[in-house]
Amino acid sequence: MPIHFDISDLDRLVIAVVLGEATPDDIMEVVRAFLETGRQHYGKIIDTTAGTSPIDENRMAAIAAFMRADPKAGSRGPLAFVVDPKRGEQAMKFAELTADERPVKVFNNLRAARAWVRENTKVQP
Repeated sequence: MPIHFDISDLDRLVIAVVLGEATPDDIMEVVRAFLETGRQHYGKIIDTTAGTSPIDENRMAAIAAFMRADPKAGSRGPLAFVVDPKRGEQAMKFAELTADERPVKVFNNLRAARAWVRENTKVQP
């Protein structure tokens, strides 16, 4: 699997890393696995600097709709993408598609993404 994710309950943070080429089906599989954890309220960082994905806008919209349909969609935590500055168009498009649903931002640097996610993560009781 070209997408690996790790959950830190202590930090209320999920970090996903894309290594190599991730297909739209790979992305959907990871989204399903993550939603099953029940940690939608955690902050999320998706690092795509070492990977690519041939996902088109229609599949991207379908994934966003799938996430919206989740019963816990209203409690989603912030999402930060870390992208290669030369190829971050897909992350920026996904951020645009979902910007009104929770904080989302695209970065070129992991440190800045971590700081932003930390600032925007609400503590759940």
